[in-house]
Amino acid sequence: MEIFTTQQQRQLLTVKGINRLTRNDLASEIGVSLPTMSKLINDPTPMAVQSSVYQRLEHWLNTNVTAKQV
Repeated sequence: MEIFTTQQQRQLLTVKGINRLTRNDLASEIGVSLPTMSKLINDPTPMAVQSSVYQRLEHWLNTNVTAKQV
């Protein structure tokens, strides 16, 4: 289990908004289910998530947040 932080949740929501992605689109891009994506977006943080979900999410955030900042 890994910890999904408030900062990561904000980054996820920011990139989602900038790219005008739906929850379904975002879940598909990251490789998680729609219920998991809804939890990541809506539930209070910090929260524990499965390591596999955390790794996919962290990779997607690193790729997309860095690309938008450059």
